[in-house]
Amino acid sequence: MPIVWRGPMVVQALNQMLFDVAWNFDGDLDVLVIDMPPGTGDVQLTMAQQVPITGAVIVSTPQDVGLQISMKTLRMFQQTKVPILGIVENMSYYVCPHCGERDDLFGHGGAKEAASSMKIPFLGEIPLDTAIRRFADQGTPIAIADPESSSGVALHAVMGSLAREVSKQAFKNIALTIVEE
Repeated sequence: MPIVWRGPMVVQALNQMLFDVAWNFDGDLDVLVIDMPPGTGDVQLTMAQQVPITGAVIVSTPQDVGLQISMKTLRMFQQTKVPILGIVENMSYYVCPHCGERDDLFGHGGAKEAASSMKIPFLGEIPLDTAIRRFADQGTPIAIADPESSSGVALHAVMGSLAREVSKQAFKNIALTIVEE
């Protein structure tokens, strides 16, 4: 049964999850990734205003309507001074498992063009692939289950690009701390 909560209840649950859980109990946590739907609602705004965030990754599909929604989220993070680490194009293309032919079901390159025009790093393209869903349903990301597949390779490339951007942001924060002291 789904839970239906208004903004204040969602924000309270978010705060409890973020601040009352011992995320780094054993010292193994390097990065905490929070996957949120696109938008500018209470949860996104609370995160931007109350949580120390290294940066945001904007994930969009290539078509105009997907980009419009993602760009609203991007502008909210910019207005709240959350660094934008980059943009990822999800469902960028589809490769038929039977014939190998590529099809740009939702268009192609819209997120890359948006990133370029905004001078934001483009982190890569993720294909629309049933294997991604199949492995996720089994509890194993395709990047681990089948890292040599085209989708596994694409995800590793995006993660490598993201790791570089996180490192750059962390270096900026270190440099700012040294300068400010």
